[in-house]
Amino acid sequence: MHDDFMDNGFRKARARWMMSVVIVLFAMLFVGVFRLQITNSERYRIQSKKNTMQVVPIEAGRGLIRDRNGVVLVDNRPSYTISVLPQRLRRNSDLANHGHVVNRLSQVAGLPVQHINRRLADRNRRFHEPVRILRDAGFNIVSVVEEERHDLPGVEIQFESRRGYLSYNGGLPLAPHIVGYVGLMDAKTYKRKREMGYRLDDQIGKRGVERLCESELRGREGMRFIEVDAFGREVGSFPDKTTRPVRGNDIHLTLDWRLQQAAEFAFADSLRGSLVAMDPNNGEILAMVSKPGFHPRSIRDLRQWRTLQADTSNPLLNRSIKGEYPPASVFKMITAIAGLEMGLIDSETARFRSCRGRMEFGDRVFRCHNAKGCGRLSLRGALVRSCDVYFYQLGRKVGIANWSRYTRMLGFGQPTGIDIAAGGDGEAAGLVTDRSYYKERFGHWAEGYMLNLTIGQGETSVTPVQIARYISALAVGKLPRPYVLKETTPESTPVQISAQTLKTIRSIMLDVIEDPYGTGKRARVEGVRVAGKTGTAQNPHGEDHAWFTALAPAHYPEIVVAVVVENAGHGGAVAAPIAGRVLEAYFDLAQPKKKPEIIVASHADAEPAAEAKDVESAQSGDTAPAVVLR
Repeated sequence: MHDDFMDNGFRKARARWMMSVVIVLFAMLFVGVFRLQITNSERYRIQSKKNTMQVVPIEAGRGLIRDRNGVVLVDNRPSYTISVLPQRLRRNSDLANHGHVVNRLSQVAGLPVQHINRRLADRNRRFHEPVRILRDAGFNIVSVVEEERHDLPGVEIQFESRRGYLSYNGGLPLAPHIVGYVGLMDAKTYKRKREMGYRLDDQIGKRGVERLCESELRGREGMRFIEVDAFGREVGSFPDKTTRPVRGNDIHLTLDWRLQQAAEFAFADSLRGSLVAMDPNNGEILAMVSKPGFHPRSIRDLRQWRTLQADTSNPLLNRSIKGEYPPASVFKMITAIAGLEMGLIDSETARFRSCRGRMEFGDRVFRCHNAKGCGRLSLRGALVRSCDVYFYQLGRKVGIANWSRYTRMLGFGQPTGIDIAAGGDGEAAGLVTDRSYYKERFGHWAEGYMLNLTIGQGETSVTPVQIARYISALAVGKLPRPYVLKETTPESTPVQISAQTLKTIRSIMLDVIEDPYGTGKRARVEGVRVAGKTGTAQNPHGEDHAWFTALAPAHYPEIVVAVVVENAGHGGAVAAPIAGRVLEAYFDLAQPKKKPEIIVASHADAEPAAEAKDVESAQSGDTAPAVVLR
């Protein structure tokens, strides 16, 4: 009986203990429910809202690039991009249709599954950023994705813009080396730019004005908020929370598209070289051509990009600011200026021995371009006929030190400071030598080196934009800093050369064009007095390079032109006519008889983007509008 009593007491105690546990558990549950439903209800309501609300960025259109008159050189065209939002796709990671989404997207977009998975797995991007799978998607692809979007959670169709270009001659763009191109941001650049609001797949200026003015052109993206269900499918939107994108600022250039087009046309398709047309009074670049050129559209395709890089003609090189050439007879004016300023010569008196087509110096023979000889000449006659023997003799009297001083004074041996050089190309400084250069390189100085230097040969190299600035100094007495951005404040440096000497040089350059013996006759322009100088630069790697420089009108210069054509022979025969056509176009525009009619054709259909081929360093806009002049 005692045992039964003890057993009943134990059972009661256990029952009370279990009841206490149940009560405590229910109390904890009640407290949790109370906190969830009452105390923290607002916080969890907001959290719940966040779980169903997703942010979709809205791309901001880039600013336009315009010429000096406001004509659009680079604009934007619409396109569609297929993107994936990883956070919505990964909600289905435990579902069978996760693999289905990637596989189906691969089939629709025509991309390998590995390519899509690799882009989704990229650890450089922020988790919430959309992953652009295919840019410039065709309408057929967009239609399928839109039709199947209920079965493709996380897959979005985004409206984006691509660059279009003012073009000529069947689609070639105007001034591609100046305007540049945009491309995909690489991982290294993204690490530097992410704090500025960039996304890994964003387009960014890679070259030219696009890069130089990236911060102004870029704009500010907007945001769209959407509601998704537990499977990551869009079920609604929040239009009241949408922030609109802000388009980037337009950039105005100093180029005149009509003059630029005339300059592009002046170069035959087979020619290589450069043309720079500049206002000598302030340094504005009116036209700048580098041939061969390229289409920014080619940057988007991996095969075309590799072809451009492998092309031995180097179409990506901006020859106007980075091409280095011997200046040839264009440099004879520097020797002449030194001689005039030093009082060694005047313009009309014949001071040296007659030219018989050659000059012996030491154990070498230095020849004139005129094998029959030019006779006994004054400075004027020597420049008009471009007599080498005359300048051999003058150069010896001037000397290497004075020649080098005047050459540097006129802007050679240093970058011009042109603004477009900061757009990724950089700028070549060229080479101006002195006595110490030869001693360091060859171990000695010989006077024979001076004979080559005085006619623009030997160890001397210049860029076309340096030549244009040099001719500007002869035109107005100041070295301007060239620029292509219209809002730039002009800068110039006076040259320490007398006004009388500069006037004399200009008058002789006028005879180079107008005199019957002048080598620049083919640059004449009806109704305009043009002053100029030809040059034929010896090229150890092939045919000679052809030079021509000009300023016009001769007595009140408004424009200077510098032209170099690679492997083309004599400057008077090849380069002078090119400059002449550009000058004709300039003065026709200054006093137009009939204004040209501009017809801009619509953009062509988009092509598949380069992301499909994993091109992550260079992409750009598609087909440009066509321009026809009537």
